[in-house]
Amino acid sequence: MSASGRLFKLVSNPSDILRISPKKLEKIIYPVGFYRTKAKNIRLIAQDLLTRFHGKVPDDMEDLLSLKGVGRKTANLVLTLGFNKPGICVDTHVHRISNRWGIVKTKNAFQTEMRLRKILPKKFWIEYNDLLVAFGQNICKPVSPLCSICKVSFYCPKRLVKHHR
Repeated sequence: MSASGRLFKLVSNPSDILRISPKKLEKIIYPVGFYRTKAKNIRLIAQDLLTRFHGKVPDDMEDLLSLKGVGRKTANLVLTLGFNKPGICVDTHVHRISNRWGIVKTKNAFQTEMRLRKILPKKFWIEYNDLLVAFGQNICKPVSPLCSICKVSFYCPKRLVKHHR
C-alpha cells in the first residue's frame, strides 16, 4: 500500500492528522523519500488548512502554492485529481521525456509546464503525467533507455540520449 493510502486509511480531515504524533506520522509515510520533512510539512499543511481555509483543501493554484512544501507539481496534482480541473503535473519523467522527444526544449520543470500548456490540447493535460511517468519508469529511463522495445522509438529524435539499449 502507498504512503498516502496508509495515511488516508487513518485520517479523513486535517484535524485527524494533527491528532497523530509526529513520530507516528513519520512511520506511516515511511519509506517515502525525505519522510521526516514531509511529515513536518503534512502537519503544517493540516494546521494551515484549518486556520486559513476552514479545513478545506483549496482549489486554486495560488492558494495551494501558499501551503508549506507544496510546489507546482503537487498543486497541479491536487487540481487535476481532487477537483478535475485542467493541469499538467510535470515531474522528472515528464520533463525528461518531453525534451527527449523534442516536444519542448526547456531547462526545468516550470519551463516545461508553461510550454506544454501552450502546445498540448487541454483534453490531454490530466493524463499526460500518468502516461509519461509509467513510460519513464519502465521504458524511457533516465540512463540508457530501452529504445529497442519502445513502440515510439522510430519517431523519437532521442535528444540528450547518450546511450540506449
